[in-house]
Amino acid sequence: MHAGGVAGQVEGTVTSLGLLYTTLANGEDRILVPNNVVLAGAIVPLREPSGVDLRARLDARVTPSEVEERIENGVSVPTRTDPLIDLEEFVDGEVILRVRATPVRSEDGSALADEVVAALDAVHTGQQAG
Repeated sequence: MHAGGVAGQVEGTVTSLGLLYTTLANGEDRILVPNNVVLAGAIVPLREPSGVDLRARLDARVTPSEVEERIENGVSVPTRTDPLIDLEEFVDGEVILRVRATPVRSEDGSALADEVVAALDAVHTGQQAG
């Protein structure tokens, strides 16, 4: 957003809209911008970083909570929100889970993908060994 009242440019993702302020997030920082400044400013949409969106086919003994725990412990790349793990199907003794995560910084997309795949592989390998 470009506006005079905030002395130049403010960049962030809208996290909440209030009666008096719009809250933006920029990494760990929260920025409160008065709504009159938001209305007077030029809003420039930011490009959403590429993230991970994959389907994993795992043994039915694997629970979504186990996958969530492995990803939580195995992913160090900062993400915009907690990774989402959804159960999509249960077929022939296997579960199909969809895993979605978006990095805070677009340049971390491939590192995030590497870490998610490694976490899923650890779940898969652990089930084969057991």
